[in-house]
Amino acid sequence: MAKTNEFEIFIEIQAQAAAANTSLDMTDYVDIADNEAFEVHDIDIVLDPTQALPGLSEGVFQLADSNIAAFVSHADRTSLYVARHTYDSLSGLINMEESFSSLTPLIVNKTLFCRSQCNGLGAPLDFTLRMKGKIVKPSAKDYMALVLTQTGNVA
Repeated sequence: MAKTNEFEIFIEIQAQAAAANTSLDMTDYVDIADNEAFEVHDIDIVLDPTQALPGLSEGVFQLADSNIAAFVSHADRTSLYVARHTYDSLSGLINMEESFSSLTPLIVNKTLFCRSQCNGLGAPLDFTLRMKGKIVKPSAKDYMALVLTQTGNVA
């Protein structure tokens, strides 16, 4: 059951040469004690328009529901979203790869973490993570789908 209309959350991320985590406190949006969740409809990461197009660079990102100490396989239960952006301003090549599972888009954690790293000539690079969704009150079926996804993924 929806408790809000769709809205967007924006998080600024500076991808450095050394991988690091940026945390997002979801308690600003979701009251977990009141059985609320954030239903994700879309996620993307974009290079900020204030950032010059980098030389030969690669940005790697992973959104997780735990404070991961290293990048993990996207098949791992903690991985919610992964993205890889490759830039080569000399040849004009820009390649973006991303994956977000929309099967069980409920975020019921108090904190999410976006791990990022920038490799190449452009580090550090400024990006924005955008999550679009709404606050919902999950049903028992929603929680069962979440449990099946979490236990069905084998790391």
